[in-house]
Amino acid sequence: MQYAFRLYLNADGQRILGKGGAQILESIAECGSISEAAEELDMSYKFVWAYLTRMRRRLRRPLVVTHRGGTRNGNNKGGGGTVLTPTAKALLKEFKETERLVQNIVSKRRITTVPPL
Repeated sequence: MQYAFRLYLNADGQRILGKGGAQILESIAECGSISEAAEELDMSYKFVWAYLTRMRRRLRRPLVVTHRGGTRNGNNKGGGGTVLTPTAKALLKEFKETERLVQNIVSKRRITTVPPL
C-alpha cells in the first residue's frame, strides 16, 4: 500500500490551481501558444481558454497575455503568441515546489501497522 494525494491551491474557498491547471500553464509557457498547448495536452482550445477565463475571474487578474498573429512591419513572420503573467509564473512555481515537497514526504511514508491483505 502507498499513499496518494491531490494537491490544490485554493483562494477564498475556490480552487485556483491543481495538477491539470499546472500542466496547462507549463505547456503554455513551453509552447508560447494556447492552441499548441491544448494540442500537446490533448485538450480542446475551448476547454483551455475557459479554464484561463475562470481563473482570471477567480483571481481578478489574468494568467496569460496574448498577442495576435498576422504580419509585422510588412513581413509574414509576425505570428501571435501567449506568455504567462508574473502572477501565473509565481502560482505555478509555488504549486510545483509544494507538490515536490509533499511527494517527497509521502514517498518516504510506509504503512507498517496494517496487517497484510
